[in-house]
Amino acid sequence: MLRFAMYAPVLTSLPLPITTRRLIVRDYTAADAGSVFAYLQDAAYWQYQRSEAPTAAQIESLMQWVVKEQAVTPRTMYFLAATRKDTGEIVGEGVLKIVNPAERQGEIGFGVSPKFWKQGFGGEIAAAVLDVAFQHFKLHRVAGQCTPDNKGSIRIMQKLGLAREGLLRDIHFSRGRWWSTLIYGILDQEYAKIRGLKK
Repeated sequence: MLRFAMYAPVLTSLPLPITTRRLIVRDYTAADAGSVFAYLQDAAYWQYQRSEAPTAAQIESLMQWVVKEQAVTPRTMYFLAATRKDTGEIVGEGVLKIVNPAERQGEIGFGVSPKFWKQGFGGEIAAAVLDVAFQHFKLHRVAGQCTPDNKGSIRIMQKLGLAREGLLRDIHFSRGRWWSTLIYGILDQEYAKIRGLKK
């Protein structure tokens, strides 16, 4: 344990915002709570999630927690808003968790408001988060999870080069049913090869 801690990478804060072809991925602010609540009320958003749609009060609390996490040093949790360049509207979110800095392990997540589904925004958000995970934080392995019936998320992870690593069967019970979880992952050398980077 101590031996690994000696070689833990320095977690320099991520320069934000991240700019992609159509999006600006930035830190959330407390003022975003209303916009987030609006799209999280769409039942379609939750069809592949074991949680139920949150209340307005829960979203307010979540935004307060997210903003507070932005000041933590070293910062290991990035819960980010993805906004359209042309309108500034929030289309979804991107998540990066550095779960084990000493061993350079991370997890990514992404979500898109149902009104923006099938427009490529999920892949654009996920690619941006994956890029900073490897290029800025120099992680060794990055993983993602989803339910087996979430075909859209599976396609995105596969397109980005994440390989299926396993299935955790009936690992959660929620909303009156059991939920299984698929695990996908990608290593730094695999990412570098896909991106044509020297490793």
